[in-house]
Amino acid sequence: MNSQTPMWVYLIPLAMVAVGFLIASQRTGSVASAAVGHRRLELTTTASPAEAFARIALIAGKYKIDDRDASRGILVLSSGISFGSWGFLYPVFITANGTGSQIDIGIHSKLIQFGPIVGLAHRKLRDAIEAAVSAPAARVA
Repeated sequence: MNSQTPMWVYLIPLAMVAVGFLIASQRTGSVASAAVGHRRLELTTTASPAEAFARIALIAGKYKIDDRDASRGILVLSSGISFGSWGFLYPVFITANGTGSQIDIGIHSKLIQFGPIVGLAHRKLRDAIEAAVSAPAARVA
């Protein structure tokens, strides 16, 4: 740090990151405002819409369910802030498709995000949902 450079020059970027962190950490998804948007991944499954909804609602670990509406077949999942992103909101729409279901998955950043990290996060959730709905149902005695 040069002694000629005022301290505020270094504090402004830190303050901007702190504000971004605060905004992203407080942002949650809502079924009322859920929209797939221009980034969409689709899955089809032989599971009924109700069964697909129930299985996706059980996803744990990296993803959290912010809101859900079983009657409309909509879930909003979210991921937290990481070193590479501000976190994402994932609206998931489940509709009947013949004898199974179609699952549309969207993605929205909690703050500002672009580049390959968005696509990678989107595909990871799609893979997690695909694994959840294709897992065999537990047998109940």
